[in-house]
Amino acid sequence: MNNAVHPRFDLEKISKNTWIWWVLGIHVLAWVVAHGIADTNLDSYADMLENYAWGQNWAWGSAKHPPLFAWVTGAWFVVFPTTDTAYHLLSYLNVAIGLLGVYRLAQAIDRHDLALPAVILLSMAFPYSTLAVKFNANAILLSVWPWVAVAWVHSIQKTGRSGLLWSMALGVLAALAMLGKYYSGVFLLALFLAAFASAPGRAWFMTPKPWLTLLVFGLSLLPHIEWLRSHEFVTLHYVGEQSSTGGTNWRLLSKFAVAPVAYWLVPWLLCTALSAAKDVSIWQALRTWPTRMWLSWRPQGWGDSFFWLAMLPWAITLIFGITGFVELSLPWAIPIGYGFSLLWLRNLNQDDKASEYITQRLLKCLMAWFVVVVLVSPWYAWHQANEGNDNHYLPRREAAAAVLQTWQERHPNVQLQWVGGQWAESALLAFYGDQDLRVVPEVPDQFPATVNPLPDWQTRAGVLLCPLGPVSTPAVTDCPQRMQMWLEAQGQKADPITITVKSQGIRFPLDKPFAYLVFEYLPKQP
Repeated sequence: MNNAVHPRFDLEKISKNTWIWWVLGIHVLAWVVAHGIADTNLDSYADMLENYAWGQNWAWGSAKHPPLFAWVTGAWFVVFPTTDTAYHLLSYLNVAIGLLGVYRLAQAIDRHDLALPAVILLSMAFPYSTLAVKFNANAILLSVWPWVAVAWVHSIQKTGRSGLLWSMALGVLAALAMLGKYYSGVFLLALFLAAFASAPGRAWFMTPKPWLTLLVFGLSLLPHIEWLRSHEFVTLHYVGEQSSTGGTNWRLLSKFAVAPVAYWLVPWLLCTALSAAKDVSIWQALRTWPTRMWLSWRPQGWGDSFFWLAMLPWAITLIFGITGFVELSLPWAIPIGYGFSLLWLRNLNQDDKASEYITQRLLKCLMAWFVVVVLVSPWYAWHQANEGNDNHYLPRREAAAAVLQTWQERHPNVQLQWVGGQWAESALLAFYGDQDLRVVPEVPDQFPATVNPLPDWQTRAGVLLCPLGPVSTPAVTDCPQRMQMWLEAQGQKADPITITVKSQGIRFPLDKPFAYLVFEYLPKQP
């Protein structure tokens, strides 16, 4: 028996014993546990509460984004309780679906030996680890883009019925990517251009398959396009507002330019360090490390379609930024690196033996990584608590309970049916309090042509919520003035109720109360 390779880490045995499922399962578990220990709230920008609010409507669009992430959120909380832990589970299952897509992509390009190590490396990148906790329009692309790439590769490679089915799948998945975020148009353009790099890709355009893909893609997007038309193309107006109006923003451009290294620094350094040959000395491995770092990104000729597939989303985005067409945002880089680890491994590990060796090393590193992640989380929670971090002390649950209790005491015979106010923080009342409450965008009639979750809101009781922040350092906000003006326009009293609550328990050593203003809307009696 050859003892050079431990049976547990033999690459063939890893595949047969479905190690990928263990890696994905532990990844999800470790990060959900870590955030359960470290975090006392969802994200401070209320993006995830916004998802929940949009998800109540099941519409084909919203005033800001296409609807996929809202649908996923809405469907998730039909089944799961509205808790932070359940939301974190959704965030990291989204990541796991994307990592599985990368695994299948490696197999699709006939590099089965690189599938598992590519996933292990990506799982340690910031977009798939720390940043992934915030589920939003950027994060949903982590799970969609790799599967679009899988379908694209199979559509080119497969013939006959299988090729047609994969082409149809490509059309559906491409449409889902666009329904996730319009930024996916950059990714689809990258696929189109990458196809020209190889002879099979160019031949693909001479078959019915790309036209079938285009047909399915268009049909899948028709309901969303019709929604846009009937709602004055509101989502496109929002996108237009994010476009650059003052030329090229070189500061943001430079940040995006280094994103492939910054966001994927840990796995990149690890991959290039561990890809040294097994029999070289430590000194030789260190001396040749810079060379491997360069080689990891290098294309294998102009016809290297996988290089273009991996790098074009980043490059095309940079071109748009340079032209001043858009003002780049660093979070846009979150989904672009789905192919980076596979590219590095392909360039640095040319045979099965080298791939097997790095897989053994990476599995051990991954286990250590998960242990560190969980062990660091209590220190992070302690640090946030002692620093008095606002989001750590933000009493969203307590605020929801206090507002609902106050309403019940003041109007015991009137059912509260909607909540508005400061978007999207006001959604805390529905998420942490009463899930039957409908969340409206600030005031019910503010966006009558775009979002109207309650067409008969005049006959329903509601509240408008204005968070004022910590009592010691109140936030500067015009929310109270806007809510008062709106209520007066409706012939309603505009006398706010002040509610002060704070987070309590061993996780909150500081006394840090927060204030909220609550405005009541009562339907006029006939």
